[in-house]
Amino acid sequence: MFARPRTWLAAVAVAAGGAVAGPARADDVPAPAPPAMPEPAAPEPAQMPYAVPRQTLIPGRPGMAGGLHLMVNAFASLENQGLGGHSITNPGVATAFDGGATRAQLQHDWAMGYARDERGRAELLLMLDFEPLTVGAEGVPELGQSGEGLWDAQHSHMLVHQAMVAVHPLAWTPIGVASMLDEPIWDLSLFAGQGSATIGPPIFMHRASSPGPTVPRKHHKGENPHETSPVIGAALRFDVTTVEASAFGARELGPADSRFYPHPASPTSFAARVRRVFAGTVELQISGERLRNQGAGEPDAWQASASAYGWGLLGAGLRFDALLDWGLDHPDIGPSAQGALAELAVRSPDRRVVGWLRSELNQREEPAGALVEVSTPWLFQTVGGEYVAWGSRASGVQLGVFAEATYAHIPAALTAMYGRTDATALNVGLHLFGMWMLDGSLRRMHHDH
Repeated sequence: MFARPRTWLAAVAVAAGGAVAGPARADDVPAPAPPAMPEPAAPEPAQMPYAVPRQTLIPGRPGMAGGLHLMVNAFASLENQGLGGHSITNPGVATAFDGGATRAQLQHDWAMGYARDERGRAELLLMLDFEPLTVGAEGVPELGQSGEGLWDAQHSHMLVHQAMVAVHPLAWTPIGVASMLDEPIWDLSLFAGQGSATIGPPIFMHRASSPGPTVPRKHHKGENPHETSPVIGAALRFDVTTVEASAFGARELGPADSRFYPHPASPTSFAARVRRVFAGTVELQISGERLRNQGAGEPDAWQASASAYGWGLLGAGLRFDALLDWGLDHPDIGPSAQGALAELAVRSPDRRVVGWLRSELNQREEPAGALVEVSTPWLFQTVGGEYVAWGSRASGVQLGVFAEATYAHIPAALTAMYGRTDATALNVGLHLFGMWMLDGSLRRMHHDH
């Protein structure tokens, strides 16, 4: 009657690497070891918008000849500007923000489609921004922000954010034929539509160094305009050097202007940019533009921009993207204003964890009634992080959880207006991103990043 307990003892001993004394019996044979559990699969890598930085797809770097590129994006969050006791108001806007209130926000909600034929002769881009449906005339509260008739708020972008077409005349010749895996040494692009003028570094919503929802405060200095209607231009590239020029309408909208349809203006403004990539990891650019007929009584102005964008992999497989950027706005009437920023984003080897920093100095053109026309520099320090918790390449959709904080130091001349010298804004929420890259046979592809 002791056979079964003895067998159990033998099995435990064998499993522990020991033995049990006593005569061998048939029922002393240990039970077979359970099969080894397979190692858990590593998380599938998250997607990034681009393997290398781009201005936009048109104009920008050479695209995917014979490919179709689709993307969707949205940030849903709760945000608080840390301005208790201060009300954010703007001329022509009926709604006022309580600067200390927490509010729900849906922004940067857009969808984009891009296509290029298999020889690289023509390309199309359509990008729709749904902020006119989710962001009102009062904009999104952001302390220190300005542009398009708003202060301390970021304006809504237009429903038809970009609608561009480009042709590549050299692609009809042997020296200019492109393919999915190969771009020619020489390329000439002629482009037109509503979209980006040839000024500045990659625009904030198209660069991997800026993964959070907060818009740089200097983006109207050397990064604008990216919704010009129309813009007509050309880009000539030889190997890693690109020279671009464009003429465009520079009219900026006001809070009362509808964002549901384009507002074309005479293309009396112009811009030029030179870009060069070094060692496949750093792009330097210098550019300038002449702005005419900006609207809302704004004087004509000159702008200049210079930047360095770096990207690559660190020793542990971490992906980094970094930007140093400077911009100048020099109006024909009134004082000039400058802005500068440094951005850094670092992603884990599987790209599911990303952290980012932004340090920024910006002289703001202050609203009427302020003690100064152009402030001494505002200081901003942003830190944020995101974890992509759900999604896969198979579906093309991923959902991340993010948190971001921005500290703002208010210039001394404006402290009486705000009732404080500094404030810290907090922003937490969800980030939806989807991307589908297809070849000419509509088969899925994934770039190496």
